[in-house]
Amino acid sequence: MILGIHDGHNASACLIDGNSIKYAISEERFTRKKNQRGFPNYSVNYILNEINDTIDLITVGGMFRKGNRLKALKSFQKEINVPMVYFNHHLCHASLYKLSDFKECLVITIDGGGDSLSSTVSIGNKKGLEVIAQSDLIDSVGDFYASITEVLGFKPMEDEGKVMSLSSYDCADESHIDLKVIDYDSKRKSFENYLGVVGYEATKALKRIFDLKDKNIDFKNKVLISKYAQRSLEDVVLKMIKDFSEEIGINNIVFSGGVAQNVRLNKKIAENYNLYVPPFMWDEGLSVGSALLFNDKKNKKTKNKEMTLKDTYLGYEIKNENVELLLNSNDNICKNYKITYLEEDELPEIIGNLVVNNKIVCICRDKMEFGPRALGNRSIISLPKRENAKKINRMLKRDEFMPFAPTMLYEHIDDYLINPIYSPFMTMLFDVKPESKDKIDGVVHVDNTTRAQVLKREFNKTYYDIINHVYENMDIPAVLNTSFNLHGEPIVCNEQDALKSFKSVGDALLLENWLIEKI
Repeated sequence: MILGIHDGHNASACLIDGNSIKYAISEERFTRKKNQRGFPNYSVNYILNEINDTIDLITVGGMFRKGNRLKALKSFQKEINVPMVYFNHHLCHASLYKLSDFKECLVITIDGGGDSLSSTVSIGNKKGLEVIAQSDLIDSVGDFYASITEVLGFKPMEDEGKVMSLSSYDCADESHIDLKVIDYDSKRKSFENYLGVVGYEATKALKRIFDLKDKNIDFKNKVLISKYAQRSLEDVVLKMIKDFSEEIGINNIVFSGGVAQNVRLNKKIAENYNLYVPPFMWDEGLSVGSALLFNDKKNKKTKNKEMTLKDTYLGYEIKNENVELLLNSNDNICKNYKITYLEEDELPEIIGNLVVNNKIVCICRDKMEFGPRALGNRSIISLPKRENAKKINRMLKRDEFMPFAPTMLYEHIDDYLINPIYSPFMTMLFDVKPESKDKIDGVVHVDNTTRAQVLKREFNKTYYDIINHVYENMDIPAVLNTSFNLHGEPIVCNEQDALKSFKSVGDALLLENWLIEKI
């Protein structure tokens, strides 16, 4: 068995056994510090406590580290007493192509930077990865977008989604920003940053260019700058993909790295290519990527066998006995809440009826999802109506311009989405059919798009059946689905996290089989 570790921002750990991923966990879920950096001590300990076997090897996502980070890794290696292998940051991102169904593909990785690179292009197939192009840290598309995020007063490496959301808005007297900061050079096969600087220096340069020094930016100008940034991102990435696709003759694209979280860009790519985006595309996925690289190259038993990823429910598991102990240890819980134990076959009807009756329901059960999206096991759900979106925004103290996403039953997507595909990991953006918009107006953005999780029953049986009960009673085959956490916090992990967050959001909490309702 291979234990994969990533100890940078979005630290994580995973366990691969043969041709399947058994566990994968982000450290932030335990520490409650978003984008947690450093050795993933809690994640590693959870995995080791859950398995009844020994680790054969440790893989590490990312080559460069020093000081305490390196000491922590070496100390852990001595404790476990097995070999440890380091892999390049972008190679780990790229190796996630093994999770796609493509026999051959172009693998694109783009982020702010890692191990001296900010992007790579590779050819992926059964033989492995062949790297054919790279961009260095100066020519970073991800850093450009992060700098725009900071220019607008948001937190870089965390709030890029806000820039993407703002870019969808229209301005009545919109003026086009004509500025070339980032481009793609087909001769050098690299992106090119005309600022010549990155990080805080790039932020300062952009503030000077936009004449924003010591100024508060109003909503209109935030929209204009966001539209410029999104348009620039889409232009240069599509130019690069077109260059390599035509040259190599491959239309299958795997897109990984932090920039692959941008679903508006993903939508543009998918309009012309067959696209796969791994569900843990950001740096939390480096632990999995490093383990895949060693598994593919050295393990003769699994070499050339397809890696299976049925779902992303790979983390901490909620257990009824733990919930019962927690409830019995706190008298105040019984005073403030109505508590009911539900049998498994009762869940679809009872939880579905709560949703039908316009209640906001928090779900925390089974194994936690790995990656940035809540997919039904750590979710807040409601009817996908605008009034509920506004209510949840107020509860979470969330920016109103940020859209919500739906979970939609696969059998009904043709009635709601234009050119839909199966998308269980919520990595794709779809146009909504005009005639269906009013039914799900709480999960449709201002540009009539939605980032839907398209759900088949085999992906999550109980969650599917809850939504199907809503459909049978309301003729709406979807729910609003947002991650179960307070704004600015990581998604809830364990039983205690769920109860703590439930105090501030929701009418009912399904904690494994225990239904907890506010009185």
